[in-house]
Amino acid sequence: MAHLAVVRGLMYTNCSQVFKRWLMPTYRTSFRWTGNRADSEDATSWVFLEMGDHLRLPELVQVVDDHVLDLTLEAVTRHWFERYGIARVGGVEVSAPEATIPLDALFEGLTAEMRLLLVLRFLRRRSPEAIAAQLRIRPEAARRRILAALACVAQRIAFPPPSSESPQAANVSAYVDDIVARRRPVRFKVDPEAWPAMIGAGHIQAAIAGNDLPGKGFIRSLEGRLEERSGRGVVTRPRICSA
Repeated sequence: MAHLAVVRGLMYTNCSQVFKRWLMPTYRTSFRWTGNRADSEDATSWVFLEMGDHLRLPELVQVVDDHVLDLTLEAVTRHWFERYGIARVGGVEVSAPEATIPLDALFEGLTAEMRLLLVLRFLRRRSPEAIAAQLRIRPEAARRRILAALACVAQRIAFPPPSSESPQAANVSAYVDDIVARRRPVRFKVDPEAWPAMIGAGHIQAAIAGNDLPGKGFIRSLEGRLEERSGRGVVTRPRICSA
């Protein structure tokens, strides 16, 4: 219960307490489910601005915490629906905002080749063409095998096993290229069968040390926006490290 040390009597009494408690978990959850900094910042900002518009303090810790969790789930759902046409995020675990899954756990059960492909693509940040040359296969085959490995990673977070080769291979491969390059991905209408590979990619990106930490500039900007809306300062900045 150390994270509640700032809360007297199990009540939140000012916005800074909520901000300090929930900034990091909310951002990390957003990053796991979007795979990139720009979209994570959008989702996190939406959560806190919505909370600031409707929060009435003092309020019980459990009531506010449940509200932030609900807003985080809604932010993730809105991201995938409005930007990629995925109608719902049901059937998968989005309700544990502090539980970033380590790479070893995400890679559990993968073949040796799948592990190698993902290490080369995400940790070494090698292109599919470079990976193909190393493995002596065609670039198209390398891309397909990377997507198949990502779909298997998604099983670690409660997605069903892939039923066939990933559809929309070109679009999903371009999405992976963008998040590995740390760009905001291009939007497209996603086939539900293609979605698990995209989620697997986001979770791998989040599990790489430092990727899912918010920048100091973003934190200051969000503080300022909350101050403008609430008319009172979020005076206690959380002590965090920035990538």
